Amino acid sequence: MPHATRIQFFDVQDTRIAFRVFGSGPAVLLAFHGFGQSSVVFEHLQRAIGSRFTVFAIDLFLHGQSLHTGNPLLTKTSWQKLLDAFLETHGIERFSLMGFSLGGRFALATTEAFASRVDELLLIAPDGITRSFWYQLATSTRAGRALFRYMLHHLPILTDVGHALVQLGLLNRTAMRFAELSLSTPAQRDLVYRSWTQFRLISPRIPAIAQLLNTHPVRVRLFAGAFDRIVPGRYLLPLSDRLHRFELTVFRTGHNHLIELTAERV
Repeated sequence: MPHATRIQFFDVQDTRIAFRVFGSGPAVLLAFHGFGQSSVVFEHLQRAIGSRFTVFAIDLFLHGQSLHTGNPLLTKTSWQKLLDAFLETHGIERFSLMGFSLGGRFALATTEAFASRVDELLLIAPDGITRSFWYQLATSTRAGRALFRYMLHHLPILTDVGHALVQLGLLNRTAMRFAELSLSTPAQRDLVYRSWTQFRLISPRIPAIAQLLNTHPVRVRLFAGAFDRIVPGRYLLPLSDRLHRFELTVFRTGHNHLIELTAERV
């Protein structure tokens, strides 16, 4: 992996966006990472696309060094205002977007806000297209969030429930294993709770986004893993089924190696 580029900061009101810039290409690419990661994961792309793009890899809030100290509940309106200020400050008029997993939700929300300025949309096993029943249950109501917090503070109960759902065929075994790894420490459980609840309003409107992508000349490229049980390929269908044009690449891999494989194709 290349040596990590210097972290930079953009401050506006009560918010700090941490980001890294690499590459020297004429086109701009904004890249959003997955859960539990930071902007450094995109440096896998530097050798492959650094001559085509200047990449602004952004730390999502609660990850890396970005800070959002105002209202912890992030809305699409506040996200649009933050990105608009970021783009104006850096003199960016047109740009492309890349989002992996959780970052896919932010790439979609950015597309919804700025579709007329987007050249390419690259989604790698993106969150935000298909919402799971469990996510909706845990975040959509006050009672659900309280129950979610209780379960995270009483992990053996949550684990027992999860294994029971696996036995009943209601939860994939790989997804259960991923959940166990993601919840193994108090800090990880806190990150899961805060990310799920504080980002719950970053909910892209897929029919509206599809209409925007069909209206504007945006090149849409979708990447999935044939063995991905976290964001399986079928989760792309609510978007892809509405698009007039898109490109789909399916790698023979699971969830965790998709960024590196995508770098070879972009």
